[in-house]
Amino acid sequence: MIAESLLDKIDRGREGKNHGFNIGLEKLQSIIDGLTQRTYYLLFSQTSGGKTTLALYSFIYYPLKEHLEDGNYKASIFSLEMDADILYAKLLLLYLWDEFKIDLSLRELLSRKKDYQLSDNIYDKVIQGLKWLEKVEKVVRIYDKTCNSAFVYKSLITELKEDGEFEESEYRKIYKPNNPDLIHVVLVDHMSLLRPSEGRKLKEEMDLTSSYLVTLRNMCGISPVIIMQVNRQSSDMERRKANLNNLTLNDVKDSGNMPQDCDVALSLFYPLREELATYHGYNIKELRDRFRSITVRKCRYGESEVEIGCFFWGHNGYFKELPKPDEIFDYTIYKKLDFEDNNIKIEEDDKNSNLNFTM
Repeated sequence: MIAESLLDKIDRGREGKNHGFNIGLEKLQSIIDGLTQRTYYLLFSQTSGGKTTLALYSFIYYPLKEHLEDGNYKASIFSLEMDADILYAKLLLLYLWDEFKIDLSLRELLSRKKDYQLSDNIYDKVIQGLKWLEKVEKVVRIYDKTCNSAFVYKSLITELKEDGEFEESEYRKIYKPNNPDLIHVVLVDHMSLLRPSEGRKLKEEMDLTSSYLVTLRNMCGISPVIIMQVNRQSSDMERRKANLNNLTLNDVKDSGNMPQDCDVALSLFYPLREELATYHGYNIKELRDRFRSITVRKCRYGESEVEIGCFFWGHNGYFKELPKPDEIFDYTIYKKLDFEDNNIKIEEDDKNSNLNFTM
């Protein structure tokens, strides 16, 4: 039975069915294979480092762009930090830029900004975007209330029964999906906001949630995307003196189980917050809050300890990969979202090397 299951996975690969979905960041995709079935992703950074935004951009919005209506993608989001309306609004902002090149912030979309009101022309485009969101709601289910591990597990089992059936064999419980090609993302944002069950500490609740997700990954092929904070010690003076500015798996806050359970771990570093003037050759004085570094800290299927410099447009949550620092001669080009990125190439050496930086 197990040999047959393995052969099925190998045959699917030969048919091209194990290829990952596009995540909108080509270099990163070449390292982690994009968004794939039965892969557990961990994203971690400082507070307001952009981890939720990256998760929405690469694991929710970008797959929706290409697989919204083909039946091969769905997402279950346990949004413990923001309500469903705001989360959908963030997806809408990305859509408005891609479709109409309208760059709106959340404040502008909701006309909360002082002396600002959404124009009729932009409002018409927003209405068109809402029609797109109506389609999104059919494949993205958001749970925006406080929950614990039992709620996460029960909710996912209910969804999985809608998409397939569980069967008991003599030695194991198996799951037969209605669509073997479906990639089911389960986003938990973020784990530290889980509510511990009575008699259980937060770490125990987080660890149990992760254990459930590992079980469902292995049995049902879901792809968890877990967001976590880092400890304050990650930016202490001793580390700065030793030039150890970036984050490591040891910095993950509250539990070490998620770094062990995950297949892919990505850290997101925000040099401006650490008051750095430069970072690995990039001029942070010029890029300021528009720069983020994504580091692949763990990858069970490929290279790890690879770092990628990215442009981050916090206005609407968009990410773009940057050229290598020695290829940037005019930083003014990279201060706006509409810069041309067709000169950013993935070289073969980048894909197959142990370089710390592949920018």
